[in-house]
Amino acid sequence: MLKDSEKGERITLVSERDWDFEEFAAREREAMHGGSSGNKKKDNKKSKVRTVLLDYVKIILIAALIAFVLLRFVIINAKVPSASMYPTLKVGDRMIGLRVPYYFTDPERGDIVIFKCPEEGGNYNKLYVKRIIGLPGETVTIRAGQVWITPADGESAVFHLEEAYLSEAPNPNLSVNNYEYKLAEDEYFVMGDNRNNSTDSRFWWANGYKVTKDRIKAKAVFKYYKGFEVLE
Repeated sequence: MLKDSEKGERITLVSERDWDFEEFAAREREAMHGGSSGNKKKDNKKSKVRTVLLDYVKIILIAALIAFVLLRFVIINAKVPSASMYPTLKVGDRMIGLRVPYYFTDPERGDIVIFKCPEEGGNYNKLYVKRIIGLPGETVTIRAGQVWITPADGESAVFHLEEAYLSEAPNPNLSVNNYEYKLAEDEYFVMGDNRNNSTDSRFWWANGYKVTKDRIKAKAVFKYYKGFEVLE
């Protein structure tokens, strides 16, 4: 402290070094607070990005799980590769088959079924689609292309199977269209609606290739491309 000689007042002198230190300290504090705020903003932004990405990953995983369950246990989405079921199904049609019905009931005559091919070779276990004609234990007799059914109980009368869904009259001269097929207790007899252009139980039966219930995977219920139609 010094005294002004003229006014007699006391004057406080601040050294240049002391002034610089105070200003420096203030700037440092400001920088520190500003930097901390900026870091928090960056951290919040990164956290939000991570949260969004995790949400997308969860959605994708859930969707994949649902798709897996549906395709493995509920439905079959299939494309028709041949004309063996013409005109009911045409080449290129896409259809949906339900697995669920056959978990609880047995296939019935007239059902259009998706099954694994029983014939050994290149087509073994490939998915085929045909119509059920004969049921386990029955005898399917084909005469000149016409189908007659002898029921499994051995007591009910033999009956002629009316087939309005056929694309054309079966060729009466084919040997497979003039034969008697006795089905085992677990065997289904299947044929294509395009009877003259279908590889089916008529050809497999003689070689011991059977369409059993465990090979039948779904009941075809509708086609959705090209055009929508419930299958009967």
